[in-house]
Amino acid sequence: MAGAVGRPRRSAPRRSGKNPREEILDASAELFTRQGFATTSTHQIADAVGIRQASLYYHFPSKTEIFLTLLKSTVEPSTVLAEDLNSLDAGPELRLWAIVAAEVRLLLSTKWNVGRLYQLPIAASEEFAEYHAQRDALTAVFRDLAAEIIGDDPRVELPFHITMSAIEMRRNDGTVPSPLGDSIPDTAIMLADASLAVLGAKLPEDRVEKTLNLIKQADAK
Repeated sequence: MAGAVGRPRRSAPRRSGKNPREEILDASAELFTRQGFATTSTHQIADAVGIRQASLYYHFPSKTEIFLTLLKSTVEPSTVLAEDLNSLDAGPELRLWAIVAAEVRLLLSTKWNVGRLYQLPIAASEEFAEYHAQRDALTAVFRDLAAEIIGDDPRVELPFHITMSAIEMRRNDGTVPSPLGDSIPDTAIMLADASLAVLGAKLPEDRVEKTLNLIKQADAK
């Protein structure tokens, strides 16, 4: 009797993830952040997961698509939250604090420092125009909220850069600095506070609790 036809399966998963797609992203994140995009092959990714190279293409059509998926994962959740902030009956101080804290929380919630992938030369390629559009839109949210507080001032650029400093502060050793949960990491609170301080803005009351409520609303969508 002929053997079963289909993608070969492992006896046990080698990577963290609920399914093969997540395992591929986990292996790719490690390889991309540790050795770069150009020097990482799909064969290496497949081997790190424990699947055949052909099986990898069942989940992702190319290495570029894997990279794009990881890039987008660093901005999409905060983009959703930014849309919710537009309809929030709150001052710009709270809205800016919330978006800074939420983005830092996201950057600290992964095993590998995927936030740093945008610094790789390949990320500037036109192949990743979709990601650049999303990142530019998110950057504009930070800038516009800061402008609501201090008007036409060069400091409006600072909150986003302060937020991105989280990727320079965290490790890249496969350990999650701050797993997602019902709290805001201390680092996120610190950088969100700093983003308002550099603008000379007063810290909103109950900013942590209100931000957590906003995040829960965005996650429920």
